[in-house]
Amino acid sequence: MKKIYGNAPFMSLAHAMIITLVLGLFISVPAAVAAPGDKQVCVVDAMKALNQMPEKKKADNILKATNAQWEKSFKKMETDYKTALADYQKKAKNMTKAQREQKEKELTQKLKAADTYAKEKFGRNGALAKKEAELYAPIQKKLVEAIKAVAKKEGFSIVLNKQLSIWAEPAYDITFKVINKVK
Repeated sequence: MKKIYGNAPFMSLAHAMIITLVLGLFISVPAAVAAPGDKQVCVVDAMKALNQMPEKKKADNILKATNAQWEKSFKKMETDYKTALADYQKKAKNMTKAQREQKEKELTQKLKAADTYAKEKFGRNGALAKKEAELYAPIQKKLVEAIKAVAKKEGFSIVLNKQLSIWAEPAYDITFKVINKVK
């Protein structure tokens, strides 16, 4: 088992579940003892609501098209490199040392160009990640605003993501009301 922070072992899944359960009790017990009729805590399946938004589907299609276009360009660069490499390997024996060095330099440049392109487009902070953030930011904002509006209208002061709860009374699930609001 991997050790971090000296001799303390990394937290196991069982420990994480126990901590989550205990924290859940600290959150749910005050809500249970609140004044009758005072609905303070509710849940929402944010992912389900997000997937129902037409804007999300449009953004997904734009990202798929952009990714496909950039992937096609990258594949072409990769194919050009492989073709040039195969050609070099066939002709290398008949080349002078200077010609071989020149072709090797060209091959290295092609490989670096493909690698740079892949990093710029598909890397952690690449163009695709930026495009995704640009497209999804207003969608996420709209979803959060819809959740807030429904929660306030229904008299809830705390909204938890349904995936984080072990169980919730269906009356405290505002998912479908949020979906109706964002559609």
